[in-house]
Amino acid sequence: MRIDGNTIKLLRIPFSFFLMPLFLFAYSQAETVVHRQALWAFLIIHLLVYPASNGYNSFVDRDEESIGGLEKPPLPTKDLFYLTVLMDAASILLALLFVNTLFAVCLILYIAASRAYSSRQIRLKKYPYAGFLTVVFFQGAFTYYMSIVGISGKVLEMSPANWYVLLGCSFQIAGAYPLTQVYQHRQDLKDGIVTLSYKLGYIGTFVFTALMFLLCNSFYYLYFTTNKLGMIFFIVQVFFLPIVVYFGYWFYLVKKDRGEANFRNTMRMNWVAAICMNSCFIILIIINRIPLSYISAIETAVPDHRYSQETLASFYSGSTDDLITKRKIKVVAGKTGIETRYSVIADFDKQPEQYEFFNKSVDLLPEPGLGRRMQLYQEHATKLSLQAVNKIRGFEQIKGQITHLITVTCTGLFAPGLDVELMRELNLPPSIQRSSVNFMGCNAAIIALKQADTICRTTPKAKVLVVCTELCTIHFQKQYNDDYLLSNLLFGDGSVAALVTAQPSEQYLHSVSIESFNSMVLHNGYSDMAWRLSETGFIMNLSSYVPDLISKNIEPMLRAVKLSVGGYKHWAIHPGGKRIVDDFALALGLDKCALAHTYQILKDYGNMSSPTVLFVLKEVLEKAKPEHQGDRIFSAAFGPGLSIETMQLQYV
Repeated sequence: MRIDGNTIKLLRIPFSFFLMPLFLFAYSQAETVVHRQALWAFLIIHLLVYPASNGYNSFVDRDEESIGGLEKPPLPTKDLFYLTVLMDAASILLALLFVNTLFAVCLILYIAASRAYSSRQIRLKKYPYAGFLTVVFFQGAFTYYMSIVGISGKVLEMSPANWYVLLGCSFQIAGAYPLTQVYQHRQDLKDGIVTLSYKLGYIGTFVFTALMFLLCNSFYYLYFTTNKLGMIFFIVQVFFLPIVVYFGYWFYLVKKDRGEANFRNTMRMNWVAAICMNSCFIILIIINRIPLSYISAIETAVPDHRYSQETLASFYSGSTDDLITKRKIKVVAGKTGIETRYSVIADFDKQPEQYEFFNKSVDLLPEPGLGRRMQLYQEHATKLSLQAVNKIRGFEQIKGQITHLITVTCTGLFAPGLDVELMRELNLPPSIQRSSVNFMGCNAAIIALKQADTICRTTPKAKVLVVCTELCTIHFQKQYNDDYLLSNLLFGDGSVAALVTAQPSEQYLHSVSIESFNSMVLHNGYSDMAWRLSETGFIMNLSSYVPDLISKNIEPMLRAVKLSVGGYKHWAIHPGGKRIVDDFALALGLDKCALAHTYQILKDYGNMSSPTVLFVLKEVLEKAKPEHQGDRIFSAAFGPGLSIETMQLQYV
């Protein structure tokens, strides 16, 4: 076998560029990508299978006039036939060695269909409808399916969305194929071939192509919208627009002069279409393969004991005989904006002789020590956390896929810790990667989500479970200074479980992508919000200056990181206290209605420290409407230091 320049020319290897879009489309849509296999699949299809098919077709037809990719084709020799057989055999062998068996089987079927189309013995191409349908199926839906198998190593699931995309691919080829035959009527007739394009006529071919592309676009619309990717469909339309424009212009020329249905105009159409579609699907690859992270679920839990603010204030004031202190407690309680709070402690609405946690005396003395408080934390933290986690929809089915666990708390510690307890109780994989965010206060949930975001952006299959559990009320202290008047009347108990994934979910109306985070520590507020250990429990410093510090610094912080308030339509702000929320709204010029969810969580639960901001975010996400797609969400929480943590999200 001698391989000369003419033999190589008849393989028409550059023509593979025109057949590349469906592979790139499949690469952009595959749920998983095995990159080494994907590269081999690409090379096998485009450098072996397609050129061999072109070469075999040229060998059989012995074209004397223009064919796709060659205006003046040379005459073939038997060397071309032997080369195509060798290339087919090589493609199957390489597929078995470097891709997978199913991909090799798909190649065999594709090659068989290609040979049946061209061979003199079967010659499907001489039948206008059978030939057309063969090309439409094998170069359309089958090529997409085969590409997915090569790229991911998995069979394409036959879901409604995937049926839509397969039909879209076939109609795309159904539109393109007759158009590539429009200049070959005379040559085909000489060979006894009556193509669909010939039957349709010049004008009919263009009308038929327009109809097929309309159907193609309709199925692509159904595919993207079913997958909640409507925005991607409109991106596709931007790239398809030049194709439509040139198609319309060429149709106009052909209507005026049938001679314009020639080889050169056909190749121009091919180049415009291929460049636009390849560019489009490369953009989709970039969009889909850039690692992202999504909040896929947020679920909450609170203890069984629910108390009104009046009950808790009464319990607090009952521990002192000082009338001024009693009055201050009542006044502060009335200004908190809180109506109810939850606690793992059952004592707050009981008589002293019924107390289980506090000393059975009106003055509560002696107070429980740190050891007793930590014992209560250990008894209840895991139970409450499990309640939140088990509310995640379908958790039993996905728990084996959880790759990372991040626990968050600042109200209790023990070892083995909350993370190990959750692993054991939930039967999570023993190889799960764990980390804990401890003692970082009310903004620790955002810090944990920042970690989860980093994990998902570097691990394509990551599923990160974030659990924030705080039992603030176990640190009730019989003190009456301003710090404790605030903390004893603000804090409640609660837990939240959030699932952060590298792939979007269908938990919410719109997928929720994490965009970015920002952080600021206000050193001049170092002592205004603090949290220390003592023999009797955790000691809270919560100065009334905190709202001022936040309100004076939040707007400069946003300006420094170039975030515009006008760019956000939804707000999930940590309800550190009513005045904090009021001053936050005032500082940014927000209507208080924009923070309705924050005020509502404060009213119903109080400040639960780290879980609270996610209680708010859960409300925001569950109230999403169809018209909110594309909207951005701003979230912020405040912690010791004084520190401000912000998170930016988007409905996609």
